[in-house]
Amino acid sequence: MKPSPLIARQQPPTHISEPQESPHPPSSETSLASTPRARTLPPNISIDRLTNSTIPSFRRLLSTLLPIRYPDKFYTEILTSPTISAVSQIATWHDHPLPPLERPPAAAPSFSITGAVVVGGIRCRLEPLPPTSSSTASTPAPLPHQIYIQTLAVLSPYRSLGVATALLDTTIHSALNTFQHLTTKSIYAHVWEANTEALGWYVKRGFVVEDGVVEGYYSRLRPSGARVVRREIRVGDYVGCGKVKGNGER
Repeated sequence: MKPSPLIARQQPPTHISEPQESPHPPSSETSLASTPRARTLPPNISIDRLTNSTIPSFRRLLSTLLPIRYPDKFYTEILTSPTISAVSQIATWHDHPLPPLERPPAAAPSFSITGAVVVGGIRCRLEPLPPTSSSTASTPAPLPHQIYIQTLAVLSPYRSLGVATALLDTTIHSALNTFQHLTTKSIYAHVWEANTEALGWYVKRGFVVEDGVVEGYYSRLRPSGARVVRREIRVGDYVGCGKVKGNGER
């Protein structure tokens, strides 16, 4: 089965809970102006934190879209780890009376949760960046961190509605709001090297495709390599979550 176009997956299941090594820094900087604004979602789609009642729907979503099976720990950590919980979201389509054109596509699988359908999801983790030579014991500044996208998936009938972008933006804003004591420097992901659609999707949202291929990253796919995509956290992200004042002060 081919991976879903909007997917950046964790390494194979046997190492799913192991930290990734930090990839090389991006080869170039992307300007703030090149990042599209998040489009307005239809009024019956919401982005929500995962809960005990929505984990089963999230699991079924990933099982349907991805050619790998994540272990139970992958899902239970969303509930037991406050850090992972803050950077993991689902998109749900609520069954409210709407004009016919705004109703959910009939071709979509039904993952129902109390009158709603789970149509997408994202799971991330927060990773500390290795200290640099400029870091000293006399500097009390917090250790810089980065957000790693472990999985991002959206049912195909809903991919034209801005759901994946909303999941990504909400995750960034949640991290900046929740972990104000940390310095979040970037967000990155691994993408299957042959998935040109996903790579293009990330580039349109301000990510840089780093040089080189991580060979053997996807053991069940051919080719098996992954590309690293990365976007720096910028002033615009802080503005989006209300953490920058009018004069640009954080």
